[in-house]
Amino acid sequence: MSVNAAPPAPHPLPPAAVIERYQYALEMLLPPPYQVFEFTVDQVGWNDIAQTHRIYRGRGFQRDELIADGGHAVKPPVVRIRRAARDRYAVSAVAPMPAGYTFMFAGVVRRGERLAYLFQTRPAGPAQAFVVRSVVIDGVSYLPSKITFATHAAKAAGSGTMLFAKSGSYWVATRVSVTSTVSGHQASESIVFSGYRFPKSLPTATFKTSHALSAASAAALSE
Repeated sequence: MSVNAAPPAPHPLPPAAVIERYQYALEMLLPPPYQVFEFTVDQVGWNDIAQTHRIYRGRGFQRDELIADGGHAVKPPVVRIRRAARDRYAVSAVAPMPAGYTFMFAGVVRRGERLAYLFQTRPAGPAQAFVVRSVVIDGVSYLPSKITFATHAAKAAGSGTMLFAKSGSYWVATRVSVTSTVSGHQASESIVFSGYRFPKSLPTATFKTSHALSAASAAALSE
């Protein structure tokens, strides 16, 4: 999501002003036309998984390459191509909006000279399967740098944390951590995102073949 940072305030702003800037920053976000990144997922408890994936997104398509499993490289990678795949961890998909949540100011967080603002949040309407419990709003971009949440389903309940930061011109997820109970079993999951790139385009073959990309296509992605 493209970031247009507001000038940082030299002193803490009133909570209402922070929320006003926060809402404006979220409304101004634009998704990157193309992006490439990797994520490593570790699950323990229900299904034990340790995998690394490389993701390509653009033109409404997603290419998901499984490149490591259980600590071993997967060669050639296992590829899945999907159309209209939803970005579950896009900040615009998970950040609470003032229209749907009540924000309760909980304090200023200082990291060196950088300010951030902590708000507890409560859904304004009926609770849903995914509920944000708190948000830390960055004092420069006025976008969420941390979100805590709770989830609930028929046989599962959990809680977790999402972290976000600027990469290039965009605001992206950097880490997700979840602990849960699934059908009576304790489970945990950690996802770490890295290697974000935002090319101007992707080779045509990226979303047309489930085979490994050619050396020429791979070279184009690194430019």
